[in-house]
Amino acid sequence: MANTSTTSTSFQPVFKRVAQQDRHDDTFAAIAILTGKTLDSIMRQAETMGLPKTGPYFPWIDGDMIAKLLAAHGLVAGVWKECGKGYADLPEVAIAMVSYDADWECGRCVVYHRNTSADGKTAQPYVVDPYPNADSRLHLRVGTADLAGLSPSWFIGVGQMQKSAGK
Repeated sequence: MANTSTTSTSFQPVFKRVAQQDRHDDTFAAIAILTGKTLDSIMRQAETMGLPKTGPYFPWIDGDMIAKLLAAHGLVAGVWKECGKGYADLPEVAIAMVSYDADWECGRCVVYHRNTSADGKTAQPYVVDPYPNADSRLHLRVGTADLAGLSPSWFIGVGQMQKSAGK
């Protein structure tokens, strides 16, 4: 029997999907998902940091640029870390690299959210996938069964920037 949790109308993710527009901007789409901005606005912001107007972008989109883009929107990025245990390794919110090819050292980015309840007793993990040509039922994967077919290889944890204390 097929898992149909991806089509559940009752689940409302915190992070809304932003589709990538070409094969090179999945990381920027993930940043747009996390910040609630448009892909175009994230791309324009990245161009002010040296990103060329057309891809491929991989020489420029590194951990430093990801951190700068997220910081401009009040978010803090960790560093790329390898996933040894799949989603169990990931923090509450992360940019996860899936479909990773070790020979080419590339993959595509999705947004992972563990979605832990306020009391910490339950969680509803899900992935928002910006990939444009995927079956639309796979744009939002909810629950561990749906996540099983989309294993992360690397991730960057993302959190809220701490407010600095006044002087």
